[in-house]
This record gives sequence, C-alpha cells and structure tokens, in this order.
Amino acid sequence: MVYTGESRYYREVTRRQRASRVRGGCMGRSRIQLRHLLYFIKIVDAGSFSRAATLIHVAQPALSQQMSELEESLGVSVLHRSARGVQPTAAGKLLYAEAEAIIHRIEHLPDLVRAHSEEVNGVVRLGLSQVLAAFMTAAITGACRSALPNVTLHLVRDTSEQLAHRIREHSLDIALIFDGEFAAGVTSQPLFRQQLFLIAQRTALLEQESVTWDALRDMPLVLPAHPHEHIVQTLLDPIFNEGPHGVTILVENDFWAQISAVQAGLGFALLAIGDLSHTQGGAEMKAVPLEPPVYMTASHITSAAHPLTPAADATLNVINNLIARHLDEQKIIGAIRVVR
Repeated sequence: MVYTGESRYYREVTRRQRASRVRGGCMGRSRIQLRHLLYFIKIVDAGSFSRAATLIHVAQPALSQQMSELEESLGVSVLHRSARGVQPTAAGKLLYAEAEAIIHRIEHLPDLVRAHSEEVNGVVRLGLSQVLAAFMTAAITGACRSALPNVTLHLVRDTSEQLAHRIREHSLDIALIFDGEFAAGVTSQPLFRQQLFLIAQRTALLEQESVTWDALRDMPLVLPAHPHEHIVQTLLDPIFNEGPHGVTILVENDFWAQISAVQAGLGFALLAIGDLSHTQGGAEMKAVPLEPPVYMTASHITSAAHPLTPAADATLNVINNLIARHLDEQKIIGAIRVVR
C-alpha cells in the first residue's frame, strides 16, 4: 500500500480527538490511530523524520506531532532521537513488530472478505530466484491465469537471499528459491532438486558430453561477486584451494550478467539450469552436465508469522501442481524429485 499523506478522514478524526481532549481534560490518554502506526513504521524504516516526511509527503512538524501523540497514548518513549537520526527504543522495537503485523492484516482484509465469494480474488506477490524465473515464469503465469482469472500476480525477480529477506519483511507472499538456511521467520517446503550445469558458448567443448569438476580448474569462470553459499562451500572452495586456477571473472549477482558474459566469450558459468531455450540468446549457448552431478534444492518459502491469504494459498497450490506435472513429464531438464 502507498500512503501519500493524511487523508481528509484522518484530519477530521484528528480534529475531533483534539476537541475531545479539550472537553475531557486529562481524564485519559488519546487512542492510537492507524496513521500513528503507519508513520511510526515509515520513520523507523527511513531512519530520520526528515527522510520519512519526504517519502510520505507529510510536513516534518506534523510528523513529529503525530509521534508525540503516539508516545503520549502509549505512555512510553518509542523513538530515540539524536543528531544522526532516530532509532527505536526497546519499547519501539516491540511496537514496530506489532505495528507491521497489524498493517499486514489490514492490507489483506479485502482478500479475506472476497474469499467468501464464489471465486478467489486478490493480489499475490510472488518472488522468483533469477535462475528459476528464467525457465518457470511463463509456465507459472500461464497456469495461474488459467486457474485463477481473478487473482492479480505481482512478480519479483531477485537473489534467493533477498527474496527470503522480503518474505520476512512481509513484502512478498511466496518465493521460489534455491538452497538456503532461512529458518528464522520463514517456512520452507522443498519442490525439486536441480542439477548444476556448466553454461558455455555453443561452439565450445564440442567433443564433450560432460565436464569434470577437476577440469574447471583450467577454465575461465564467470561467477557472481557473492556466489550462493552452497556453491562456494561445496564446489568452489575445493577447486580454488587445490592449486592455481584459471581466470575468474566476477560480475554482479545477476543471472543475466553471467549469461551475457558467457555469450561474449569471456568464460563459463555455473548455473542450476539445463534448458536455455527460454533465455535471450539461448540458441548461442549450451548447458553441459558436470560430473559427478551436484544438485541444488528448489523450495517455496512463506512467512512463518503470517498465514497466506486465500488468493496466495490458491496460487501456491497451482504452482505445486504445475511443478509436479512438469516433473512427471520430465519438462525440467536436470530436475529430480525430492525424497522425503
């Protein structure tokens, strides 16, 4: 939700509150209003009153007044003010967590109410890791459009780590990621295991149907600046620690940056994708299996603190069924079922 300032409703409520306090004197504290919580969250996120005032288009003195009212209502200080900005106090940190939960529930009230209609309605925020997005986006959007015509899907593509962070922040409902230890605040469910491939130009490695891990030591590798922890610890560290290595090119943590570098002939990439037909320029490249095979686990993650809305739950069910069919029909090259 985007809040661009105080509405006429909020101004009228504020006027009535002040009038009530004048009539009632000091008989009790004023009530906490929704706008108090919204502004408090924005101030903590921004780190200063001035930055928050700019983001939500509210005058800084008015914002300070709102926080004074909030602290008066609570009877405790929730913000520590200093020359370097503002930080939540111990009570403020507790308030921040509770306020976020309240706002999250209010945002999803329309979805919960509409769920009692004949068809599922609502907006679902779905995150896909960059590699999974390369070969699953079209299939997922097509399946959801067919099964849930009244659900709007907002897609986000990012690294697995960032997607997990956004799930914890409640800015995403569902995310599909590769391996990760994201236990805090996140519930995960394995979907399938995907084999790692060496991504090369079409004209490279013409006589080889597979490549050994030892052979990588002599190859120029195009790696993300911050590789996935599983790849570093399990695969790359043994290679780098056993002697001299060929040229390593580091690029930003972006799937397309790695693909572009491979297309330009700068080196080879290690990616959990065996079908490049859905990527731009995929015909110019190939995915070569690595021996012995190494797999990464694709999982879906959701918030451990907040239940899915009916629309998100229905979307996740569509995705799970789609992936199950693709595994049955062997449409995901290099994928195998998770043994539970």
